[in-house]
Amino acid sequence: MKTFTTALAALAMTLTIGCSEQDQPAPGPGEKAGKQIDQAVQEAGQETQGALGKAQDYTGEKMKEAGKAMEQAGEKLQK
Repeated sequence: MKTFTTALAALAMTLTIGCSEQDQPAPGPGEKAGKQIDQAVQEAGQETQGALGKAQDYTGEKMKEAGKAMEQAGEKLQK
């Protein structure tokens, strides 16, 4: 029983020490480059979404104009 208690105590201490927060070393060049790439991709995505929104607005306006032109042409044909 004493051996079991000692082993259990040693296991508990190992888990406690192993799970504690440790100071992280400064990020290396690979990690820094990865963060820069992530940021660039995120910025590019935001710019793409903005451009897509402008394209949708422009397309919507042109579709309305085309619809009006078709209505006018239809009215002229009916006269």
